[in-house]
Amino acid sequence: MSNKGLLALSFVLCTTNSWASSLCRTGEIESFSCRIKSKTVSVCAAKNDQLIYRYGKLGAIELTLVSPVHFSATSYSGGGEGHLTFKNNAYKYVIYSGIMNGEWIDEELGKREKIEVAGVYVIKDDDVLADLKCTGSDDDKAIRYLPPHEREEFMYY
Repeated sequence: MSNKGLLALSFVLCTTNSWASSLCRTGEIESFSCRIKSKTVSVCAAKNDQLIYRYGKLGAIELTLVSPVHFSATSYSGGGEGHLTFKNNAYKYVIYSGIMNGEWIDEELGKREKIEVAGVYVIKDDDVLADLKCTGSDDDKAIRYLPPHEREEFMYY
């Protein structure tokens, strides 16, 4: 294969992988994205300070919800957790992202492992129907950029 052919193949593979890791579109800022088995969930910030929740595969998005920012967070010893909530009639889709202390690595030095959790709670009438855990992420699983907003009350699920 020629150098031009290898270069073209490399470009396609790189761009395919980067597009596959997020369902955000050009002009949107990724706030959160992770894989859940063979699908992706992404939260994207639009220019109008709205958030867009997308779930599915590139070219086959199954659910899109547009909402103002509904963000809540809590802190606890060694970590914290944040939630982004999207409502769809009786259903709520709550993106969660958190970090906490795990087992001691070195008690004398005060080092503990850090455990990251992320995923989506699917809730209907305040009952958790599913906890869809992130199974892969190209980046950290933290909720990142959010448009201006006021923090809401945190709910434990």
